[in-house]
Parts: sequence; C-alpha cells; structure tokens
Amino acid sequence: MSDNVTNLNEKQKKWPVRRIILFAVLVLVVCLGVAAYVFRDSLNLDAARRFVRYLNVSGGGTDGQFLFDAGNANQYADFDGGLAVAGATGISTYEADGSEFTVVQEKLTTPAIAHAGKQVMAYDVGGYALHVIRAGKGSVLDVTAERPILDADLAEDGSVCYSTSESGYKSVLSIYNGNQALIYRRLSASQYLPICAVNKGAAYVAAAALGQSGGAYETEIQIYRTDSEEMADSVSFGGELIYDLTFADEKTILAVGEQHARWYSTAGEQLGSYDYSDYYLKDFDFGGSGFLTLVLNMYQAGNRYQVTTVGAAGEALGSLDFDEQILDFSAAGKYVAVLTAGQLRIYDNTMHLYAQTDNDAGATNVVQRTDGTVILLGSGRAERYVP
Repeated sequence: MSDNVTNLNEKQKKWPVRRIILFAVLVLVVCLGVAAYVFRDSLNLDAARRFVRYLNVSGGGTDGQFLFDAGNANQYADFDGGLAVAGATGISTYEADGSEFTVVQEKLTTPAIAHAGKQVMAYDVGGYALHVIRAGKGSVLDVTAERPILDADLAEDGSVCYSTSESGYKSVLSIYNGNQALIYRRLSASQYLPICAVNKGAAYVAAAALGQSGGAYETEIQIYRTDSEEMADSVSFGGELIYDLTFADEKTILAVGEQHARWYSTAGEQLGSYDYSDYYLKDFDFGGSGFLTLVLNMYQAGNRYQVTTVGAAGEALGSLDFDEQILDFSAAGKYVAVLTAGQLRIYDNTMHLYAQTDNDAGATNVVQRTDGTVILLGSGRAERYVP
C-alpha cells in the first residue's frame, strides 16, 4: 500500500513538470510559426538574424560607434562585422563593438581599400605599400613594391594580385595565394597591364591589357592560369577603356568599361553584356551577391542620377532615378545603400525600397553590409544603422 501511495505521489509531482515542459514546447512552436510567417522571405530572414544579433537596438536604430582619424582621402570597408579605414597615415581596423583591432602605420598618398571574406586589403595607388589584414589574426601580408603599384585585387580566400612595372618590362603581375605565398609572376614587355583580378584559389588571374592596333588604342582582357606560363585566353574590348575587373565567381570575369559591362568565362566566352552608352558612368560597385550596381547620369554634370542593378546575364534587375545629389552608395549581399544629404535609403537588388532613415548626423559615406545593416560615416566618426 505504501508503495502505491509513493508511486502516486511521484506521478503527481511529475505531471506539473510535464505540463510546464509541454507548455514551453507549445509556446516555442507558436513562436517559430509566427517567425516563419513574418520572416518568410530571404530579406526578412536577414531581419530575424539582425533581431537576434542586435537585441539592444530597436528596428531603425543605431549602435556600434567607431572613432577614427578624419581625412578627405579616407577609404572605408566592412571588416568582419566591424570597420576598416585606410587613410593618409595607414590602415586601422575595428571590431564590431567599435574597439580597435589592428593598426598598420603607413604613409598612403592615394589610399585604396578592398574587402573580401574575412580579409581587408589596403594599398597606395601609385605608391609602394600593400597590406592585408585578416580578422582574428591581424596583418598577414605586407608588401613593399620596388615600382609604383597601379592596381590590386583581393579574393575571398585572401588571394591577392597586384600590377606594377619592372626594368625592361611595361607591366608585371604578382599573385599570392590564400596563404600569402607568392606563386606566380607575369612579365609583359609589349603591353601595359594596369588592372588585374584574381579568383578564389588563385588558379586564374585576369588583366586589362592596353596596346595599339593600326595606330589606335585597343583594350583586351588577358586570362592566365597560374600553373602555366602560356596565356589561357584573351578577349577584345575594342577601343573602350576598362575601368575595373573582378571575378564574379571562380570562373566568371566581370569587366566594367566606359560604355559596357561584360561577363566572360575563363575560357573567353562572353556570358552577358549591359550597354549604358546613352549615359555617363559615374560609379559602380561589385559588392552585391550576383549583381553589379551602376550609378549613371544623363549628363556629365548635374543631379539626374540613375542607380541600376544588373544580373550576371547582362539583364537589368532594377533601376531608380534620383533628382538629388548622391553622396555615396554601397552594395553588399542582397542590398544597395544610397546616401543623400537628407536620407539613407536601403534597397533590395531590384531597387525596391527596403528601409530608410533620415541622415540627421550629416554622414558623407556609407558601407553596406551583407546582413542588411549599414555603417554611416562622418568626420572621424561612424555608427551602425540597424533596419
């Protein structure tokens, strides 16, 4: 009898615990169901991630203040959730909470900056210094070139290429793999190679080559495998000047020229093309996932801007006109941030408005991040905006 009473008491004690657990599970299921409905598309999944990561920030708020040396020549980039600044006195990187991570002191007369993966690269255009900083490790590559650096590129795994010159040659390409080992040099005696790009894994490097044909300048894209001395392929860009190159993926090259953007395979096949010859190209950004962002203008001067996103097949994804001065813009992930004197607006890759806020702090520069947040930058100060 006593055993039965004991068992009954134990069962009675267990039931409240089971009810609490069951209730908690039901609440969790309901919450997950609500979250699945509210955050049912990819953009709203980013919103869910931001909600978890930035619990202390209400939607449309700011946090994460960054302080740095102000300078008109400053260039900015995302750095693993924080910020990288390249300026006249060197490169500084900051953690997501605003604390300083790494400082490389270096005189940079014309600083340039690039971000890929967990790395940021800064170099001096026309100067001799190039540095790569990796999140969690600090500076992993420090180059002092013998001749002025014309251009450089950084891949997601940390692979690097840069273009310079050498006695007896018009151009030299130097390629480092993701372990920062020099694996390839290409010496060009007949053509200038002022622009270069390297893919993830450093298997391919592409360069814009400038030469002459029949007394006229002609531009082509030269493609090299880093395991061969021979050129893998080349494609003509006619007499159009190439502004920049990048690898859209490991085997797709994207070239932006004066009047066209074109996509090529590493075998030299044209995959897509977008014509903007009726406009003046003012700026562009390679940062979007699977799309190119162009800032065009109907006139050489004036505030008649058009921001257009273009997919890898050369198709326009979205376009929006602006009748006000665009101070800065930035693309990353699925988003495009456009900053004017009055507002910051964030769009998706089809140029549909995603979020906006007033530019009360007088920001002059913007860095879009892949999670939808934006870093707004002013004179020596920056803060993160969370939609």
